Amino acid sequence: MLQFAEGEVTKLRREFKLVLRTEEALVLCARLSVALGGYLPPPTRITSVYFDKPGYPLTRRSLDTPNDCLKVRTKEYSPDLGAGGEQRVVLEVKRERNGVTQKRRVWVPRAQLGQVLEGGTRLLPLIAGGSLLPTLAVTYRRHVYQCSQTWRVTVDRDIGFHRVTPELALGPTTLSAERLGEPLALDERVVVEVKHLGEELPEWLAALNPGRKPAYSKFAEGMARVHDFVADGIVGG
Repeated sequence: MLQFAEGEVTKLRREFKLVLRTEEALVLCARLSVALGGYLPPPTRITSVYFDKPGYPLTRRSLDTPNDCLKVRTKEYSPDLGAGGEQRVVLEVKRERNGVTQKRRVWVPRAQLGQVLEGGTRLLPLIAGGSLLPTLAVTYRRHVYQCSQTWRVTVDRDIGFHRVTPELALGPTTLSAERLGEPLALDERVVVEVKHLGEELPEWLAALNPGRKPAYSKFAEGMARVHDFVADGIVGG
């Protein structure tokens, strides 16, 4: 069992997503556990904050063209096994296009996050120039099944969508679900992401690929539920 996923399957990969009922997810997780020799990975609590620019161009793109979109977000993990006692976040720019996902990631001390977002960074040039504002926080519980460098499966439950202020999103203190308070909306479904480097998937897992079915997006789902966006990019009442 690989404990971390900072390799090639994170940076550049193909992926597909499944949205399952709890009973369906339990069956899938049991089979994944068997593939890991009976190992059941412990859960990780994740808080993710999505950012957008004035006029919400990233939100509109995610809703209108989910197979060709760009997301800017931070993620915090509990437990964060690599933190060494430091309060930190990982800042990501994620491109999704026709089933291929590319990520650029940089770990940032929490106290420096606002400065990095304002000035950009050489590792993430797409965010240079500032003007990004936090628009949505998403909390969830994740199990990661990975026994190969070439593929992994993440299973997300208890997905909650929250409004978030700049003070919380960019402040020096770790942003937990407790600090965000009760979510404004919940998604009771289970979201499964299968991430791989090509055709290395076990046959039974590859067979689950729904093909061109529209992809699930926590960003798009949360903006629709919390901010009343609709699929044509127009804000509702």
